Amino acid sequence: MTATPDERGAQLFDEGARVLATLWDDEVAMVRDKEHGGDFHTPRGTLAYAQVLLRDGDTARAERAIRSVLALQETRPQDAHYGNFRWRLEDPCVTDLNGVEFMLDQLIPLVREHAGALPDDLVESIRAAIALGLAEIDRLDVHLSYTNIALSDIANSVLGGELLGDPRYVERGARRLDEWIAFTIASGAPHEFNSATYMAVDILRVAAIVEHTRNPRIALKALIAEERLWLHVAAHYHPKLAQLAGAHSRSYFDGWSGAGGLLKLMLWKLLGDDDLRRATPYASRSREEGHLDIGLARLHCPDYVERWLREKRFPFEVRETADATRGVDITTYMTPGFALGTASRSYGVGEPPEQWPAFDSVHLYVKRRADPGYGALYARYVINDKVPGAGDAHGADDHWEEGRHVAVQHRNRAIVAYGLLPRIRPAHSYKLSIRMLGISAEDEIWIGERRVDASPAVVAAGERIVVVAGDAYVALIPLEQTDMGSDGPIELRFADGVLTLDIYNYRGPAKTFWEYRSQGGPFYKGNVRNAFVIEVAEQTAFANLTAFRRHAAESRITDTVDGGYVRDITYESGESSISLSYSLWDMQLLERRIDGVPYEPPSARAGAHDAGSQLEQTSASSVTLGRAELLGDFGPKWLFADDDSRRYILINPTDDALLVRLTTPDTVIDCDALAFGRIDLDEVAGTIRIETTDTPAAITVTGAAVSRLIVNGEERTLR
Repeated sequence: MTATPDERGAQLFDEGARVLATLWDDEVAMVRDKEHGGDFHTPRGTLAYAQVLLRDGDTARAERAIRSVLALQETRPQDAHYGNFRWRLEDPCVTDLNGVEFMLDQLIPLVREHAGALPDDLVESIRAAIALGLAEIDRLDVHLSYTNIALSDIANSVLGGELLGDPRYVERGARRLDEWIAFTIASGAPHEFNSATYMAVDILRVAAIVEHTRNPRIALKALIAEERLWLHVAAHYHPKLAQLAGAHSRSYFDGWSGAGGLLKLMLWKLLGDDDLRRATPYASRSREEGHLDIGLARLHCPDYVERWLREKRFPFEVRETADATRGVDITTYMTPGFALGTASRSYGVGEPPEQWPAFDSVHLYVKRRADPGYGALYARYVINDKVPGAGDAHGADDHWEEGRHVAVQHRNRAIVAYGLLPRIRPAHSYKLSIRMLGISAEDEIWIGERRVDASPAVVAAGERIVVVAGDAYVALIPLEQTDMGSDGPIELRFADGVLTLDIYNYRGPAKTFWEYRSQGGPFYKGNVRNAFVIEVAEQTAFANLTAFRRHAAESRITDTVDGGYVRDITYESGESSISLSYSLWDMQLLERRIDGVPYEPPSARAGAHDAGSQLEQTSASSVTLGRAELLGDFGPKWLFADDDSRRYILINPTDDALLVRLTTPDTVIDCDALAFGRIDLDEVAGTIRIETTDTPAAITVTGAAVSRLIVNGEERTLR
């Protein structure tokens, strides 16, 4: 018999409990940090283990563990981060400002669920620590673009305020939830988009609000926020590959290699697909943190979203905007055998934005028959020839991004261009590195008309590199790059199952390039050029490899730079073309063209489409998806339509009441004023369910497909 999500959750909890037990250090009453060889102690892991100990009835050790963590809170009022927590026992002071969020994430449920088992003085100490922490959270007031921390802020404010009986923090959390929803719908997708780690954190935070807040209005808003996050995950998840397709806003080694991670644990609990937990040789370790949180969490993934997670009809395309102000949008294209995704610009957080180094500008998964069942491709601009697991300690395993990019994608083709970030330290190499994981010695690799049989192989700019990658053919075309004075080569290497295409701007003695140290000033003459084209195809789309190589060879590329530092790249393949125009002066994306027509990104929109179901986020007054048509007021709304199951979901994510008419060939729903809430039409079940913060007065339903109308849990007479 197949295990249930609750049973899988119990398994995750037990696994996590066993791991934490092995890391317990009784001398300091804390858990060691396994990520750093056990030389440090983590308060996060310690509070998680306190949950285990309390459930096992070991109150004495739990008390010691909690007191050890409370001792790490900064309690000096004059300190800049009064109320925050040290990240590790060994830290001399507060170094990670997120410490307060993660500690309160654990301390609040400890009091809520176990206060009766703890000494009164300890409960009061925890409550005092929570109060100090909430004041620090209020002072930090993290920018809404930092999605997972903003949602932790909201959850801790609401749930901590309710626990302490302090309405100031509850009201603050409710206001911040409204602000986050408005901030998100102004673009489309969550700003911290499509992260294999942080999407799970986001879902856990809003799910906790749904479960534990005493305020029904806040609970409904959190529930719909969680629904939007699940939709975002489902839109980019490839069920045949068991992977979250790119591009990724923040992608650590488990993300870009397709190994384990927090979101995969969450999806495994929900779906039970063991491929989500398969071992992979691509990552040095499988970072499956969070067993306990996911094991205990009650998730609220709607059934129609779960169906989308389990199966899709291919080809499947997603286009979403994550930051309309900066022009950051993402494209994902899936077939049964591959998933290609790009982001239009580099990921940044805050206002003005700070570029963060752990993102994937372009990412490809391909299906492979050999273990672990898939291969992956990603790109990084790299200083000093860093590879995963080498270089500086912080971010080394994660192969951090050290450049900035712009890109255009249409279906299975993309152009990705990179430039330097300002740099004042000397370096001995600058290069764009494209890495493909999972290549075997039997795989065919071609450069133009010659098959690669030795490594490294020299590549000329514009040469077509063709790789047989599992069920797909992949063509990579490096474009002419800026030579910073060292005859920087383009090299193709193969070692240890990794194929690497390195496009050097510089390789030579370590030096500082004054021209690029600020990307301004008296020596600056524009950024470097470094770009490549990628085209991917199912093997079944071509008669054989020779046919695909001929197809790649017949493609045409134009690459020009004008006197105004504008670079324009066009890739023509068959009867289709894509074009990218950007400024070498400031790396601004100027224009993208598909078949010669300027591409308009889905501003304040999100769209995901396959043959059976479709999602559209828009502010338009009319939307048509499959059999469904929506008419009404102008304003943000989400519409999901699944014609096969005859399921239609309409969501208004604002407090503004909208006049709406939702029609299918069998049903018409008129609602005079739908405020924040959702309409769920299930024609197979013959049911309409409406949940809203303000009960609509006038609802009219016509059509024989519906026999029941339920509004905020109460049955209504159809009329």
